[in-house]
Amino acid sequence: MKIENLYGIAEEKALAIQSHVQRELKRVEKQLAELDNRFDKLLSLHVEEAITTDQFKHQKERNAHQQQLLHNKKAELILALEEGKNLAERKEAFRKEVERFIDLDISDEQVLKQVLQRLIQTIEVFEDGKIKINYNLSHTLPSN
Repeated sequence: MKIENLYGIAEEKALAIQSHVQRELKRVEKQLAELDNRFDKLLSLHVEEAITTDQFKHQKERNAHQQQLLHNKKAELILALEEGKNLAERKEAFRKEVERFIDLDISDEQVLKQVLQRLIQTIEVFEDGKIKINYNLSHTLPSN
């Protein structure tokens, strides 16, 4: 039953990440819309000659730079969402790797280290004592 808890935790974390990415994408899209509105107002001020051409150009360049940064961020978020769509596949791959690891009876410490290195990508230990394990599911263990 403990292993089922591990699978549940992994799935919860994956879903939480997806939810965060979706919220971040909405925030970026809102900022892009705000920049469009800001440019429209800026253009109106320029047409009404309330600001100089130099002021308009400067603000337009600033606006364009901010938009480019946000478009890049949006593209990254969309890519992250697409990668998250194959959650079921990744979850099943994770489950298989863990089950294969559990079934191993390894007495040779060096072999055990090699197996762990293939299963775990990184382990982060934070100052507050929390540990984050990033699993490597792109390279599966050889079948027996």
